[in-house]
Amino acid sequence: MSQNLDAIINEVGFSIVESIKNKGKEHTKYKNYIDKALGVLANDGVYAYWVYCKANKIDNIFINKIEKLKEFVSIENKNNNEEFFRNISNNLHQLLFFKEILEKALIYARYHAKALKVSENE
Repeated sequence: MSQNLDAIINEVGFSIVESIKNKGKEHTKYKNYIDKALGVLANDGVYAYWVYCKANKIDNIFINKIEKLKEFVSIENKNNNEEFFRNISNNLHQLLFFKEILEKALIYARYHAKALKVSENE
């Protein structure tokens, strides 16, 4: 049984927050990275998102957890993140589609993080 795209996007967003939740005292810092990464993606694009994640050493979560999303685009060498993020710009339709689903995953992650914060305060 295969899942629909929105279910997978939701799963990716949730897995980002689950990884953050396990970061102990640093989880607040990582929650802030969700908003910042989303802003970089929306304003500067997919490649800038990758560079931002690498520069801030948050790629262990914000790049590794989006592997399922990469399956929805036809880009060769999906296993090499640097090549993937460089080559996806060669196909505008694939680039825009990937940007859209990545944004949605980060938005879902933001909502999951806010729900987690509410449940922690109860």
